Amino acid sequence: MYVGHLGVALAGKGWRREAPLWLLVLATQGCDWVQVVACMAAPGSSPMWSHSIAAVLALATVLLLGSYGVTRNRKVALLTAAVVVSHVLLDYVTGVKPTWPGGPMIGLNLYDHPIADFALETAVVCAGWLVYRRSLPLEVRGTRLAWLFVLALVGIQLLGAFDLAFLPRVPKCV
Repeated sequence: MYVGHLGVALAGKGWRREAPLWLLVLATQGCDWVQVVACMAAPGSSPMWSHSIAAVLALATVLLLGSYGVTRNRKVALLTAAVVVSHVLLDYVTGVKPTWPGGPMIGLNLYDHPIADFALETAVVCAGWLVYRRSLPLEVRGTRLAWLFVLALVGIQLLGAFDLAFLPRVPKCV
């Protein structure tokens, strides 16, 4: 999943207005940032362990403790950890990820079906945005800028669908 992860962060902000959106975005993309760092640290290796159940639970624990340290809010900390875990759950639908380092790979691999992937990710983004809108002041909810925001996210996902459909796949870590 690409842009769909941001839909989860937006929904989290809508559910818990006191949750910093930057923290939820970090939580929803944390596994991918770990993967980027692993690629940079050891080019040519397989960083997919960053999406294993053990790594996700470890990252969720770190961000739970860190978010509690920043916000002193138990509900925000639990939401942050849940958003981290949502990353791999959504990736099990769109891709194929490891259960543990060196363990079996699981997933529905919607990436092989770009139209279905686009539909799912767009639905997640739109649902998350609708929940997020509730956290906005009434005078902002229906503005062009609010609508432009969700349209931009869907547009970015459309580019991702084009990439999946027409461009050759390359290894993520070279």
